[in-house]
Amino acid sequence: MINGEGNLRRQYPDLEEEQYQPAGIDLRVGEVSILNYNKGTVYGLLKNAKVLPRQEEIKTSTIQIGGMLKDVYMLQPNSHYIITTQEKIKIDNQSGQFYLPRSSLLRAGVDVRTAFGDPGFDGHLSFLVINHGKEPFALEKGVRFAQLVDINVVAPLNEYDGDYNEG
Repeated sequence: MINGEGNLRRQYPDLEEEQYQPAGIDLRVGEVSILNYNKGTVYGLLKNAKVLPRQEEIKTSTIQIGGMLKDVYMLQPNSHYIITTQEKIKIDNQSGQFYLPRSSLLRAGVDVRTAFGDPGFDGHLSFLVINHGKEPFALEKGVRFAQLVDINVVAPLNEYDGDYNEG
């Protein structure tokens, strides 16, 4: 069962009004990093180790867009970014979460890739974002870019205790 707006307002009472949706919560852009790959390095997931590309935080640029002067992150074509949410999310032990891109990004050729949020996760969420367009794409800090969909998890035995838990 998907938890609707009423349950989400109780679970996450400190969000901005515009973030609540009938069947989810809109998540906002916090920090943006680009994935930096070293030529010749083999990256991978091993039983006891993760060998991952380095994430380098990018700065905003001031540009004129839509007749307004804005500080934005510029996502270059065919580049891989990690966007971390402004919101810190604590998933209770009876919930799990799916994350979906807002349709405006998809209409512009910008893809948001996500993983499942397990019961007990506590921290800022991070998503892979790829600009598949032919031109740079501007993304303003604080703009809503993904939607959290919270579901009930029946009889979990354990909570998330992985590397990315901040809580």
